Amino acid sequence: MRTRNKGIILSFIGVIILSPDSLLIRLVDLDDFSLIFYRSALPIVTILIFLIYTYQKSFLKSFYLIGIPGIIYAILYAITHICFVYSIQNTAVANTLVLIASAPIFAALFSVFILKEIPSVFTWIVILIAMFAMIIIGVGSFTTTGLYGDLMALIVAIGMGFSMVLVRLFKNKDLVPACLLGCLISALYALPFGINFDLNNSQFILILIMCLILLPIPFMIMTISPKFSPAHEVALIFLLESVLGTTWVWFVIKEAPPLNTIIGGILLLGSVTIFIYQTTKKSN
Repeated sequence: MRTRNKGIILSFIGVIILSPDSLLIRLVDLDDFSLIFYRSALPIVTILIFLIYTYQKSFLKSFYLIGIPGIIYAILYAITHICFVYSIQNTAVANTLVLIASAPIFAALFSVFILKEIPSVFTWIVILIAMFAMIIIGVGSFTTTGLYGDLMALIVAIGMGFSMVLVRLFKNKDLVPACLLGCLISALYALPFGINFDLNNSQFILILIMCLILLPIPFMIMTISPKFSPAHEVALIFLLESVLGTTWVWFVIKEAPPLNTIIGGILLLGSVTIFIYQTTKKSN
């Protein structure tokens, strides 16, 4: 498999796994700090297993090797996870996913200035079409009451875009250990504010699914993928979560999206599908 194809396919797998995340946050019904704590502390288990399996006797050394770039990545990882919870809890799910969908734009801009990687005209066109689709989806959903949540989502988008560029800039380093450090930072952030440990069976199961599978695996993939494909392309694939996440809510909670969301979703899925096809075709 060609290197670029590997990054695209890994990203696609990651976004499929991540897509039910917003739905589970709604279903689990916990306060902000409890969510941040569980979504930070429990993924450490999955990441730890992966690192021990990968590095074995060099496990501890892997943390030393991340260097300053790894510390920066860990801080960004913590910030994006904390702000995502604040966003999803303080504004509509559609608002959060629409604003996070701007990550490819930030990744592309950071790539131009930091990596000197100029996206192709075709990639810029796909990004612009995708952003237009996000505007269509977001029409009528933005409200002043959700301004704080909207701002948190924008911080997530900027953080994700920069994180992907950072991984590509230091692609000779394995920054997966930094994901574990990022989880630890955000878990310690939430711990002093009081955590709800009195979970019912349903909440316990949802927390395990969300925190041991849906979160750590996609974000480890997101940490690895930019080594193979340009950061803006990885971000573009992860943009699909905005449509898939809305679809999960539609089917499970029966919260039917308005017509503008359906139209925007079809446009978004179509543009990203064409991008994946053309990119992998050219790499063959």
